[in-house]
Amino acid sequence: MNRPAAVLTGLLFAAVLISIEAAPTPKVVVLGFDGADPTLVRRYMAEGDLPHLAALAKEGSYHDLQVTNPPQTPVSWGTFQTGWNPGRDQVFDFLVRDLKGYKPRFALMEEVSRPFLLGRWNRWLFPGLLMILVLGVVVLLRGVLRRPSKPLLFWVAGLGALLSAGLFFFISAYLPTRLPAPYNHLKGTPFWKTAAQAGDRCLVFRVPDTFPARPFPAGRLLSGLGVPDMRGRVGTPYIFTTDPSLRGGDNEFSVEIVPVPPQTAQPVTVSIKGPFNKPFYEYAVQDAGAGSTDPAVRAELKKRCEAKLQKEGIRPTVDVPLKVSWDAGAGTCSFEVQGQRATLRRGQWSEWMVLDFAFNRILHLKGMVRFYLLDLSPSLKLYMSPIHFHPDDEGIPISYPRGYAEQLMKRFGCYKTMGWAVDTWTISSGLCDEEQFLSDMNQTVDAYERMMNGLLKDGDWDLYVQVYEFTDRIAHVLWRYMDPGHPLYDAAQAPKYQEAMRRAYIRMDRIVGEAMAEMPKGATLIVLSDHGFTSFRRAVNTNRWLIGHGYMALQSGTGVLSLQDLFDDDRLLFKNVDWSKTRAYALGLGNVYINLKGREEHGIVAPGAEYDALCAELKRELPQMVDPENGAHPVFAVYTRDELYKHYDPDLTPDLRVTNRPDYRVSWQTSLGGAPEALIEDNLKAWSGDHCSLDPSFVPGIFFSNRELSRAPNMTDMAPTILDQLRVPVPGDLEGRPVLKRQDT
Repeated sequence: MNRPAAVLTGLLFAAVLISIEAAPTPKVVVLGFDGADPTLVRRYMAEGDLPHLAALAKEGSYHDLQVTNPPQTPVSWGTFQTGWNPGRDQVFDFLVRDLKGYKPRFALMEEVSRPFLLGRWNRWLFPGLLMILVLGVVVLLRGVLRRPSKPLLFWVAGLGALLSAGLFFFISAYLPTRLPAPYNHLKGTPFWKTAAQAGDRCLVFRVPDTFPARPFPAGRLLSGLGVPDMRGRVGTPYIFTTDPSLRGGDNEFSVEIVPVPPQTAQPVTVSIKGPFNKPFYEYAVQDAGAGSTDPAVRAELKKRCEAKLQKEGIRPTVDVPLKVSWDAGAGTCSFEVQGQRATLRRGQWSEWMVLDFAFNRILHLKGMVRFYLLDLSPSLKLYMSPIHFHPDDEGIPISYPRGYAEQLMKRFGCYKTMGWAVDTWTISSGLCDEEQFLSDMNQTVDAYERMMNGLLKDGDWDLYVQVYEFTDRIAHVLWRYMDPGHPLYDAAQAPKYQEAMRRAYIRMDRIVGEAMAEMPKGATLIVLSDHGFTSFRRAVNTNRWLIGHGYMALQSGTGVLSLQDLFDDDRLLFKNVDWSKTRAYALGLGNVYINLKGREEHGIVAPGAEYDALCAELKRELPQMVDPENGAHPVFAVYTRDELYKHYDPDLTPDLRVTNRPDYRVSWQTSLGGAPEALIEDNLKAWSGDHCSLDPSFVPGIFFSNRELSRAPNMTDMAPTILDQLRVPVPGDLEGRPVLKRQDT
């Protein structure tokens, strides 16, 4: 090669190297819209209401997304982030059961307890160490001062004993032996952790199944669904009312109704029930009963402990006083809590109010609430939101780093920290109207949308992931206006709330447009949902079918159960079940478990041939269930866990998955372990749209991208697809494969 050619070749090679080094880092934006329904998206897109999504589909691709079985929020988003099927990542329902007592618990997050410092030894060890230190000083004095006076030595030793005794009583009175702590059951590695380990800067915002917030390199995360309210619940709203007859229907959703005496002088002082006093009350009662294996003795020990604590002024909950006054003639309600005052008219919201819950002089929790005046005439009805953890309370791991939640609040203002941020419980209990629900929803989204725009504009990220919940919540409570066949369909109101649904989807489209405008040129954009929706006209009591066909036996009725029962250790949800005659039981949103010998506490079905035959029998018989009102078959299909999952835990994973057809869903009572008398009932709640126990073929999600699809997408494909777009090697244990063509291919 001559010299000029060699020089030219060298220059070209150097240019290639420089261009490779200068190539921008791939960036990916993922926006999730919980429950966004493909049928509604196609309808509104065809009518010209979703221009940004239409443009995205034209530029890249749009397809229905095959979601998990079951098609539930924590299940689908768990698979989304891990790339594993639900049996493998162990989030396969909203609820899982306790093998020892059949009691269900939330699958997203379980509250456990952990020792504080050295637990029960705190009161003995630290005073003991102090006394040893003092004795050491005495010995030292004797060595340094050859003849120290005995009064000096006695004075030092006495002071040490006094300080040790004081420390003993201080620790006993003010320091807990253990504290509640959250535990996330989701197994697997989120794709953002894999990306972060490869050097990408990741920002993850309110994705479900992320509480407590787990660390990952150079990452930021604000937890989503799974963060409880301050009472440890999925959400406990409050209604303060002078109406003594006010009840939330059967109140399956556990709204806290607080009576306000109507005839007393104003202002009237009532209590806001705060967090449960687990460190100083509940754990003390549990420990008192742990000393006996006899149930009667254990109950008596607990009772004595409760009486002792009550006498000492230690209560089961940490409450704060609320002073309320109202004037129906003037149309106002005024209230004061911890020095903060507000006056509202009907249909008005208060600003956020910060509440300090003092367990004692040392231990405090900081929460925040908003109020809304529902009504003044004929009775006062003052709504209070569930108590959210305050973003600057770093003792609660709602973000990573711990101070990130506070940074967001200081920059963008107050926002809801609870995972289920939009209150669907109050309207579903018949205690508020659609206008209150919609205003709460829109104000909630305002904060998250404002934060998204600011964070995207910063540009200090390579991967940005955010999930919005409002598309799911509005469908749950307003679907009755979308379906003329629903028992609660109101033809006069339908146009108004059909338009509200349309506006929610238009808002989704606007958010997508804002993200498209803010994200860097060349970035990959993915928009998806975890499931779709259909009408929930009729509720199926699966346990009643099992009883009627001899698979389950009761000693007496189960009564009416509520979400409160999930959190009360003294309530047995499967009340009055005769386990000696029960071979199968339903629990959760579509699960049937075999009462298996050696696995369940009172199991009677032998593993092996008997178990297999019973599963096959139920798989054959359940789809034959007939709705006596219309002759329809509510059950679409029954799946064994081997048909659905790989690598599952046989002790945890449901034995059978029962899926419904559109218009049917498993009843709330069945989900909680109840067995109402009727086999199938009309759904007369505002919670009128659903997906949880539907066959996933009826409720697919949506998938949009500005990249071209190579094949139909599945939720297991999302993690590998996102990693591939970031040019991060896809781990070999992921079950899906990339479905988007890369820009460089």
